[in-house]
Amino acid sequence: MASNRCKPILIKPMASNQANTGISLNDKSPFSGSGKQVPAALSMMVDSMTSMVERAKIDLENVDQRARADLENIDQRARKDVALLDQRAREDIQKVDKKARRDIAILDKRAREDHDLLLKVRKARESTS
Repeated sequence: MASNRCKPILIKPMASNQANTGISLNDKSPFSGSGKQVPAALSMMVDSMTSMVERAKIDLENVDQRARADLENIDQRARKDVALLDQRAREDIQKVDKKARRDIAILDKRAREDHDLLLKVRKARESTS
């Protein structure tokens, strides 16, 4: 049977945030002046900044990609909406055209009837005179 004993937790001492008063800005680094060696803190800072820049670049690319996808979706929806509006407009135009043709046919019929009536009245006047 396995033992249910708790394992001891090791607590590491916290790093001191106190400034080292023994270091001056004018003191030379313990590294060589050849420029090939970089202090560890500076190296860590550069690595951290490089990492942040890389993450920002990746985040920006992701945002750009999402924006392009959103724009494509909006464009597709807009095209569908325009197609639907175009279809409705064509249907409306056809309805208006049919009504206009019916109205023209009615007006043409009335005009012919009026013309025929005028001809009859004219003939009747001529025969009485």
